[in-house]
Amino acid sequence: MLRIAGERVVLRDWAAADLPSYRHWLRPEQEWHRWDAPYFGAPTSGDADATVSRLAEQCPGTGSPSPATGGWRLVGIVLHDPRTWSGGRGSEALSLWASYLFDSTAAIRLDFATWSGNERMCRLGRRLGWVEEARFRQAREVRGQRYDSVVYGVLREEWCARSRYSA
Repeated sequence: MLRIAGERVVLRDWAAADLPSYRHWLRPEQEWHRWDAPYFGAPTSGDADATVSRLAEQCPGTGSPSPATGGWRLVGIVLHDPRTWSGGRGSEALSLWASYLFDSTAAIRLDFATWSGNERMCRLGRRLGWVEEARFRQAREVRGQRYDSVVYGVLREEWCARSRYSA
């Protein structure tokens, strides 16, 4: 079982006991949907049920990555509960996950995509030393406004040179 403990967060494999809580956070009215790819729309209750059913079939042990192919991993984090959106949890979670992927796979690079309106995620990437590698201007419409789509990336050697979390 995967378990990576930081000071503020613990990253671990899914367990069947997590599914009711996850179903709760997938509900369409949850605040995090306004920030995590809102241009795709929040899932319906039926979508949430289908997601939880798929996860139930995969438990236990769905969190361990397979060896990287091509050396490129797309990553992301979601903090569902707005009460957890400050205090460094997102930074620590992404740092722990990046270190784990570089330490346990052949990945050469990691990246994540977001939108310019998600200022917290953009700041997090820059704070951790990830480089803005792409900006697609006015590519996303959110609540009647146009925003850029942005991609941040980090190379293994950059991460290992900068990261205090790296092994």
